[in-house]
Amino acid sequence: MSFQATFSLYWIFLIIPLSFGVAWYFYRGNPWLTTQSKTLQRVLPFLRGCGLFFMMILLLKITLLLRQSEVERPAIITLIDNSASLKRFKDSASIAQRLEAIKRQINQRFGNQYDLYYYSIGNEIKEGGQILLNEEQSNHELAFKHLAEQYLNRNVGAVLFASDGNYNTGDNPCYAAEQLSLTPIITLGVGDTAPKRDQLIGNLYHNDVVFLNDIFPIEVDIEAYKIKNTKAEVRLINNGKILDRKTVNYGQSESSFQQLQFQVAAEKTGFQAYTVSIEYLNGEYSKPNNSKTCYVEVIDTRNSVYFISSAPHPDVSALRAAAETNENYEATFATPQELVKKNKKPDLIVWHGPNLPNDQQALDFIKKNKIPVLFVIPGNVTTSTINGLDLFSLSNQRAALDEVQGSYNNGFTAFELSEDALKAIELYPPLLAKFGNIAPKGNYEAFLFQKIGNTVKKEPLFYFNKRAPLNHGLIFGESLWRWRLADYMKNKNHDRFHEIFTKAFTYLMVKREGMGLTVQFEKRFSKNDRITLNANFYNASLEPITTPKIRLMLRDQNANKYVHQFSVLNNGYSADLGSLPPGKYHWKAVTQFQNKDYTKEGDFIVEDISLEQSVNAANHGTLKQLAKQSGGNYYPFQDYEKALDQLEKRSDITSIERISTEFWDLLDSWFLMLLIATIFIIEWFLKRYFGAY
Repeated sequence: MSFQATFSLYWIFLIIPLSFGVAWYFYRGNPWLTTQSKTLQRVLPFLRGCGLFFMMILLLKITLLLRQSEVERPAIITLIDNSASLKRFKDSASIAQRLEAIKRQINQRFGNQYDLYYYSIGNEIKEGGQILLNEEQSNHELAFKHLAEQYLNRNVGAVLFASDGNYNTGDNPCYAAEQLSLTPIITLGVGDTAPKRDQLIGNLYHNDVVFLNDIFPIEVDIEAYKIKNTKAEVRLINNGKILDRKTVNYGQSESSFQQLQFQVAAEKTGFQAYTVSIEYLNGEYSKPNNSKTCYVEVIDTRNSVYFISSAPHPDVSALRAAAETNENYEATFATPQELVKKNKKPDLIVWHGPNLPNDQQALDFIKKNKIPVLFVIPGNVTTSTINGLDLFSLSNQRAALDEVQGSYNNGFTAFELSEDALKAIELYPPLLAKFGNIAPKGNYEAFLFQKIGNTVKKEPLFYFNKRAPLNHGLIFGESLWRWRLADYMKNKNHDRFHEIFTKAFTYLMVKREGMGLTVQFEKRFSKNDRITLNANFYNASLEPITTPKIRLMLRDQNANKYVHQFSVLNNGYSADLGSLPPGKYHWKAVTQFQNKDYTKEGDFIVEDISLEQSVNAANHGTLKQLAKQSGGNYYPFQDYEKALDQLEKRSDITSIERISTEFWDLLDSWFLMLLIATIFIIEWFLKRYFGAY
């Protein structure tokens, strides 16, 4: 402990005699005190002097510095590649056992001196380091990003990373590992780096959606290793029928990469499975990677989306760009007058800045033809437009703009967004809206609430009202282009912005003529996805109710049937199907209300993204680079004991003493104030007790 003062501490030598001198002067010649005992004659001036001394000490503005030290032990992080590719090597039977042995030895050798943490990485990072070797994707970049964020400003002694070095999602982990500054990465290389005799289907490039009777391409990447002077047949198969055959010729090279293209006719609607298979040759390392299946949705109509505005606006361009990411949408720009003049009746209208009564004819045309609309209401909206639309009221209006952010309504069930999109919404810049309190008319579903600063209001920023007389969504504000720009600045793409609005467009285009059942279901999933779907049931007043029980019947491509029950979620329903095997599925939702049956059905597919199947050899080059750039070491997997010995010998893995200083200002000290008050109270009490007046 030490102290410092605003004024020189030498003043104490003057304060001491001054304090007790003033006390002596006050009591000198006091006739009452001279009649008291010698002890009381000394105690009272002493108490008065002490009180004055402590009061004048406060004038020096003394601050006490209290220092505390805390020793932080180094952390050793063990990261284990949990992907299925580790089982594709000849020593795969012993890999899991050796990994468990490594964990045991780390606990035994370092448990008493280091803080130990374990993680496994596949498609996502998991704490605990559970070893299953069953992950279908490898995202090593994600692992090092997580560690860099989780252990920021922590004393990380080293990272031990056991892997075959193959990653198939995310970027090169070496870039993310640079964020773990001053942390050595010790890598253990699993598997054999020598390529095996093998040929495989690498990637299939195709359109997710095509139109009936169109001709579309399927491009195939074919890789081969140690296959020379031979040829193999490649087939394109649909529903057991061979649609086309091609031949690949291998020359003298040790490795070969070739691309083929099949031209396919879309002859039948719905999801079509196309399998590309290459002929198996004797001596190949693996057979499962000789074929791969893709799913293409064939549709016979395209949804027409019209973007109308009286003048060009960057919001219109941003929303149109979102629509154009969906191959099922045909996006067109027009003015309100052109829409009426050309008698266009699209599936959806996105109307930016309606201006009534000038655009009254367009509004009447939309209502007459029951076309769903997404309104974007700018900050300069007029009172005549608000009254003419008759969709909402605005109270407490002022001739000013308000900056309003969006906050997601957790009770919104019409459609689901990814976690990335939900996080993006909270960070998007504010929209410019007309100052006032908006109150939508009729029953509506709030998608985003208004947020000003840290306050979330109950007024909607973005809502849907799918009731008569106009099925519509409404955004109370403009500058949506800033959302799209912010998305790109943070993520280098517009995926979250496009996801939000393509789902909003799709939801508005779902026809709801009256009471009954509606189901919101995605059409594509990966076999690693957890599949959920939402449903709503509307009564005769078009209000969502949860009285009916809804069943979901599922049928896979092998005619196996499964029955699920929807559970109630807020004002709607939800069903969790978990993860499903790859293939094509047909779903059917049924319920009964007031002795009437209601049914909805459709198809979806679960795709097998077998990225781990294509692994032919280990990639220890990545592991060596990770070790070199971080000041660590690389070891073959069988030499893991040498890696642990090296870890034990490193002198840079040591505890850190962190010293924190706490400042205690005497002027703010309640203890000193209490002491001064106590001294004067005791002085006063003694004087009263012994009869002083």
